Amino acid sequence: MPRGRLVRPSRRAFFPAIIAVLAAWGLTETAAWPIKTALYPRVIGIPLLVLAVAETVLSLRGKEAAGGGEAMDVSFSDEVPAGVARRRTVSIVAWMVGFYLAISLIGFPRAIPLFVFAYLRGQAKEAWTISLLLPAVAWLGFYLLFVRLLHLPFGEGLLWQSLFR
Repeated sequence: MPRGRLVRPSRRAFFPAIIAVLAAWGLTETAAWPIKTALYPRVIGIPLLVLAVAETVLSLRGKEAAGGGEAMDVSFSDEVPAGVARRRTVSIVAWMVGFYLAISLIGFPRAIPLFVFAYLRGQAKEAWTISLLLPAVAWLGFYLLFVRLLHLPFGEGLLWQSLFR
């Protein structure tokens, strides 16, 4: 194959191309934002776009990964019964959906300690001392970094807005 010539697109190029499009879309959405607000999405989006475009180009050119070995594939363990794996998966998805709903309803700053506390008491079955101390530390770290240091605005949440207008 001649050097630099494009070959028939492989399925390997599809995923990084989608990631590149999403990163470019995210960067265009932040173009009109103030620099303080757009800083985080741009810091993540620019390297993501560059790496995704590079991976897409390499995949389209048919370049193999360095090292010549096969790419690592996902392998499922036979050690965990299917029912247990299914319950764990549902539990993880439920925690993620719950965190999203908490953020939407009461806002990010209030959802963090609530989520950490609920997880430590409900899922991890931790002692009360740890379950009260770690959410406070999580909230303090979040507050100091994102609110005080970076001055990022966070929405109040739908429920919070409707109750305390």
